[in-house]
Amino acid sequence: MPRRSHPAPTVLRGLLHPAWGPLVRVTLRHAAGPAQEGLALVDTGASMSAVDRSAALSLDLPSPGAATFFAVTATGDRHVTPLRTGQLRLGHDPRYFELDLIEVPELRARVEGFHVVALLGWDFLGSCTLALDGPSGTFTLGLPPPLPASRRRG
Repeated sequence: MPRRSHPAPTVLRGLLHPAWGPLVRVTLRHAAGPAQEGLALVDTGASMSAVDRSAALSLDLPSPGAATFFAVTATGDRHVTPLRTGQLRLGHDPRYFELDLIEVPELRARVEGFHVVALLGWDFLGSCTLALDGPSGTFTLGLPPPLPASRRRG
């Protein structure tokens, strides 16, 4: 019986920002609306992915409610912010991943000189592989493999 081959996962490669870490090119969109290109910060310290507030509002990303999260700060502040649903395409991979994203004001201003529209946290990164090469200042991000047709939402 012939073996079924599974498509190899897409691997993105890039340079590490010296202060912020991996940045990947993304396209952010609303399922039925316009898209915006920019960068996503790969943040292994974040449990949830996030979207820049101005990007969320300009794309009219839907909000299924609010999210409560804790920031790692000296005070351990608790924040409540809108939760947004958006679709992200990463690098040259043709797929869009639908994510729930916490809305963060001024996310794009955090990485000076770069147009950051999103942050990828463990809710997405948990299904990826990430390798950092500090001496060469590069990284690879292996995206989740495509779902078999029988497991796709449709």
